Amino acid sequence: MRRLTFLLLAVIFLSACTPKAYTESMDAGKTALQKGNYTVAIDKFENALEEKETTEAKEYLHVAESMQESLTLYHKGDLDAAINTLNTLLHNKVAKEKINQQATALLKEIQEAKSLANSLNERMIKGKTLLEQNQFDQAIEVFKEVSQTLGYPENASIEKLTDEASQLVIDSTNKKKAADQAKKKQDESKKQENAKEKKKDANETLSHSQAEDLVRKHLGLQADQNVKVVYDHDADNGDYIIHVYEFVVDNSSTGEGHTTTRGWYGVNKNTKAIYDAME
Repeated sequence: MRRLTFLLLAVIFLSACTPKAYTESMDAGKTALQKGNYTVAIDKFENALEEKETTEAKEYLHVAESMQESLTLYHKGDLDAAINTLNTLLHNKVAKEKINQQATALLKEIQEAKSLANSLNERMIKGKTLLEQNQFDQAIEVFKEVSQTLGYPENASIEKLTDEASQLVIDSTNKKKAADQAKKKQDESKKQENAKEKKKDANETLSHSQAEDLVRKHLGLQADQNVKVVYDHDADNGDYIIHVYEFVVDNSSTGEGHTTTRGWYGVNKNTKAIYDAME
């Protein structure tokens, strides 16, 4: 009977040693922790420790601080540090029992974000390479895909990539416009130059020797052949008439001989067209 009385007194004494404020703070901290309100949880566990310093309160405070640190690192874009913090927490048996489900879910989300960030980085490198090669349409398409990435609005590393991609869409579009305008200007300049050349050619009148060279080239005659290509007269329409003939030696000792006509050819002074004047 005395022993039972002693135990009852001990329980009453221990209960009296645990302030109501401590219990309320611990309960509120655990509720906030389960809801993911880590800053509130930290505040409540610190309040509990002020009331009574216990191992339980210290353990819960450590868990809440680790989760808040991981979340802060995640939002800042320091994904590797966030993953390391969570892995350390999950390797702590006591901490794992208190927060395993939430920590595991957050770890998975951060790992997926890291995988996405790596993929976006690769796409950005590809887009920048295409831009350097002046492949504007392909580069713009890549940057648009990156800029339209959804699902991680509070992650600084991914947000930085999407913002950069959005700006590169604008920059690439402007560069494409500038390149198109430069090409258009170049094409127009070339067109005008060609027109000037044609006009120049049209205004230039062939000389007799130029007409002879054209006929010689037209007939495929070599310079050392014993065939003469000579301007003879102007036709009624102003074309040059070129006489093509060959000198045939009849007497090798005296060098006497005769000429054999191969043809008569007309050459237009302006168009440089060649035609058979005998037809």
